[in-house]
Amino acid sequence: MIALTIPRTTTGDPDETVPVEQLLREVVPEPDDWRVTPNPRLAGRTPESFVGQPDEAVLRDLLRAVKHGYTS
Repeated sequence: MIALTIPRTTTGDPDETVPVEQLLREVVPEPDDWRVTPNPRLAGRTPESFVGQPDEAVLRDLLRAVKHGYTS
């Protein structure tokens, strides 16, 4: 029998496997402007500063919340 192990960072959400750049373009109306604008929901950091960083999950979580209508 083969056991499958899901990494701890995976929630099973299909958005976890989509590159964050693609998710951003799907969710945000003007992604090029939004990504370089400091965001209070990101402690004043720009969304772009999270891309490719260890804390990229913070940006992904915000994008998923917007996508599903949990925030505006």
